[in-house]
Amino acid sequence: MPVSLPDCVFVVTTNQRYQKIAKGDILYVQAEGSWVDIVTADKTYRLSTNLGQVEPQLDANSFSRVSRKHIVNLHHITAIQGGQLFIGEVAVLIGKQYREPLLSQLPILRTKMNRLGRTIHTPIIE
Repeated sequence: MPVSLPDCVFVVTTNQRYQKIAKGDILYVQAEGSWVDIVTADKTYRLSTNLGQVEPQLDANSFSRVSRKHIVNLHHITAIQGGQLFIGEVAVLIGKQYREPLLSQLPILRTKMNRLGRTIHTPIIE
Protein backbone atom coordinates (compact mmCIF):
# COMPACT_ATOMS: atom_id res chain seq x y z
CA MET A 1 0.00 0.00 0.00
CA PRO A 2 1.50 3.41 -0.98
CA VAL A 3 2.36 5.98 1.66
CA SER A 4 -0.14 8.85 1.73
CA LEU A 5 1.49 12.16 0.76
CA PRO A 6 -1.54 14.47 0.57
CA ASP A 7 0.43 17.60 -0.30
CA CYS A 8 2.33 16.32 -3.33
CA VAL A 9 2.21 14.11 -6.39
CA PHE A 10 4.91 12.34 -8.37
CA VAL A 11 4.82 12.63 -12.15
CA VAL A 12 6.75 10.55 -14.65
CA THR A 13 8.97 12.80 -16.76
CA THR A 14 11.48 12.02 -19.50
CA ASN A 15 13.79 9.04 -18.98
CA GLN A 16 11.27 7.48 -16.55
CA ARG A 17 12.22 9.93 -13.80
CA TYR A 18 9.63 10.42 -11.07
CA GLN A 19 9.46 14.12 -10.20
CA LYS A 20 7.82 15.24 -6.96
CA ILE A 21 5.53 18.29 -7.29
CA ALA A 22 3.90 20.04 -4.34
CA LYS A 23 0.19 20.39 -5.10
CA GLY A 24 0.31 23.96 -3.82
CA ASP A 25 2.83 24.78 -6.56
CA ILE A 26 0.47 23.68 -9.34
CA LEU A 27 -1.08 26.76 -10.96
CA TYR A 28 -3.36 24.89 -13.35
CA VAL A 29 -3.71 21.72 -15.39
CA GLN A 30 -4.48 21.96 -19.09
CA ALA A 31 -5.54 19.27 -21.56
CA GLU A 32 -3.84 19.34 -24.97
CA GLY A 33 -5.15 16.51 -27.14
CA SER A 34 -3.96 13.23 -25.62
CA TRP A 35 -1.60 15.11 -23.28
CA VAL A 36 -2.04 16.99 -20.03
CA ASP A 37 0.19 19.87 -19.00
CA ILE A 38 0.70 20.42 -15.27
CA VAL A 39 1.79 24.05 -15.02
CA THR A 40 3.80 25.42 -12.09
CA ALA A 41 5.50 28.81 -11.81
CA ASP A 42 8.84 27.18 -12.66
CA LYS A 43 8.04 24.45 -15.16
CA THR A 44 5.40 22.72 -17.26
CA TYR A 45 5.19 18.92 -17.02
CA ARG A 46 3.65 17.16 -20.03
CA LEU A 47 2.04 13.81 -19.29
CA SER A 48 0.41 11.23 -21.52
CA THR A 49 -2.97 11.08 -19.76
CA ASN A 50 -6.30 12.90 -19.62
CA LEU A 51 -7.99 15.28 -17.17
CA GLY A 52 -10.35 12.54 -16.05
CA GLN A 53 -7.35 10.61 -14.68
CA VAL A 54 -5.73 13.65 -13.05
CA GLU A 55 -8.77 15.33 -11.48
CA PRO A 56 -9.53 12.73 -8.76
CA GLN A 57 -5.90 12.88 -7.61
CA LEU A 58 -6.16 16.60 -6.80
CA ASP A 59 -7.77 18.02 -3.65
CA ALA A 60 -11.33 19.17 -4.42
CA ASN A 61 -11.02 21.92 -1.79
CA SER A 62 -8.06 23.48 -3.62
CA PHE A 63 -8.69 22.58 -7.27
CA SER A 64 -11.70 23.16 -9.50
CA ARG A 65 -12.58 22.08 -13.02
CA VAL A 66 -13.42 25.27 -14.93
CA SER A 67 -13.73 23.92 -18.49
CA ARG A 68 -13.33 20.76 -20.52
CA LYS A 69 -9.64 21.66 -20.85
CA HIS A 70 -8.73 23.19 -17.47
CA ILE A 71 -8.46 22.47 -13.76
CA VAL A 72 -7.19 25.41 -11.70
CA ASN A 73 -5.70 25.77 -8.25
CA LEU A 74 -8.15 28.07 -6.44
CA HIS A 75 -5.34 29.55 -4.34
CA HIS A 76 -3.65 30.96 -7.45
CA ILE A 77 -6.67 32.73 -9.02
CA THR A 78 -5.92 36.45 -9.01
CA ALA A 79 -9.09 37.76 -10.73
CA ILE A 80 -12.32 36.75 -12.45
CA GLN A 81 -13.84 38.87 -15.18
CA GLY A 82 -16.74 37.84 -17.34
CA GLY A 83 -16.20 34.35 -18.67
CA GLN A 84 -12.55 34.06 -17.74
CA LEU A 85 -10.31 33.86 -14.72
CA PHE A 86 -6.74 34.95 -14.33
CA ILE A 87 -3.79 33.24 -12.76
CA GLY A 88 -1.31 36.06 -12.82
CA GLU A 89 -1.30 37.23 -16.44
CA VAL A 90 -2.64 33.93 -17.82
CA ALA A 91 -6.32 34.04 -18.85
CA VAL A 92 -8.32 30.80 -18.58
CA LEU A 93 -11.80 30.56 -20.07
CA ILE A 94 -14.58 29.40 -17.73
CA GLY A 95 -17.11 27.06 -19.31
CA LYS A 96 -20.76 28.05 -18.75
CA GLN A 97 -21.58 24.86 -16.82
CA TYR A 98 -18.55 25.35 -14.55
CA ARG A 99 -19.06 29.03 -13.60
CA GLU A 100 -21.57 28.65 -10.74
CA PRO A 101 -19.78 25.68 -9.12
CA LEU A 102 -16.52 27.66 -9.30
CA LEU A 103 -18.04 30.79 -7.74
CA SER A 104 -19.62 28.69 -4.98
CA GLN A 105 -16.14 27.47 -3.97
CA LEU A 106 -14.69 30.99 -3.61
CA PRO A 107 -15.02 33.30 -0.59
CA ILE A 108 -17.02 36.08 -2.24
CA LEU A 109 -17.74 39.27 -0.34
CA ARG A 110 -21.34 40.31 -0.97
CA THR A 111 -21.65 44.03 -1.66
CA LYS A 112 -24.41 46.58 -2.26
CA MET A 113 -26.91 46.06 -5.00
CA ASN A 114 -25.87 47.52 -8.33
CA ARG A 115 -28.18 49.72 -10.41
CA LEU A 116 -29.75 46.73 -12.16
CA GLY A 117 -30.79 45.12 -8.90
CA ARG A 118 -28.20 42.35 -9.07
CA THR A 119 -25.59 41.71 -6.43
CA ILE A 120 -22.08 42.62 -7.49
CA HIS A 121 -19.75 39.74 -6.69
CA THR A 122 -16.19 40.63 -5.77
CA PRO A 123 -13.94 37.61 -5.25
CA ILE A 124 -11.49 37.77 -2.40
CA ILE A 125 -8.35 35.85 -3.10
CA GLU A 126 -5.90 35.22 -0.29
